[in-house]
Amino acid sequence: MPILERIEQQIQARHWTDSIPLEYHYTAGVAGEEFRRELKENGKLLTSKCPKCKTNYLPARMFCPTCFLETTEKVSITGSGYVYSFTIVAGDKSANKLAEPTTVAMIKFEGVKGGIIHKIDPASSAGLTLGTKVEPVFRERKVRTGALADILFFRPTGAVHGGRHSVAKVPSSQAEPEKTHLQNLIDMVDESGYPLGEEESDLSVIREKIGRNEHLSREEDSLLHKIVDRAREWHRAEKTSADTEPENTMSG
Repeated sequence: MPILERIEQQIQARHWTDSIPLEYHYTAGVAGEEFRRELKENGKLLTSKCPKCKTNYLPARMFCPTCFLETTEKVSITGSGYVYSFTIVAGDKSANKLAEPTTVAMIKFEGVKGGIIHKIDPASSAGLTLGTKVEPVFRERKVRTGALADILFFRPTGAVHGGRHSVAKVPSSQAEPEKTHLQNLIDMVDESGYPLGEEESDLSVIREKIGRNEHLSREEDSLLHKIVDRAREWHRAEKTSADTEPENTMSG
């Protein structure tokens, strides 16, 4: 029925059953495309670094979510990561039992915020523990497509990062980058003037562990980053208040 045609009786209303072909295109975004290109062409994981807080993000992203600045510096990860957490999957998404259980882990890297969730080498997943050092095993260059499936799995290297219950020191060559990153976060909290309150004792324990080159537990690492986020918000609020001119402030 033409758009301008007017019906006067209900019986004049008509409809046609048909289909309209639609095609969807999804993109990974600018940073996502850079991450995928590095994965495909060089077989490496790409991170982006904030110019202000110096936080490295994995996967790479366009902006720092804390400082709201563009992350123009991109750095490829060359070292091995460690198992932050893992689970054993016995069934597929349709609840069908797998022929062989699959170990899926959250892989994190020294001095990097974020991580990659991926499979662990089935041949060496037995006895896997938190903190186990792992490295990615990639497909051949000619068959890579830029997807995470280009990583066949992560393979244990035999080393241990220092699990959540470990208090042993690690060689300074490995611990120094992480210690520097964590110490920068502590300094940021101190410089912000954020009132710690009941969290001060917990932060003191974290300070001592960082000073002794001991790895933080997952709970301590999470608490430290939460305190840092709140301290940044506090500092921004203080700065905004200080920058507000009296004549621009309403009385009352």
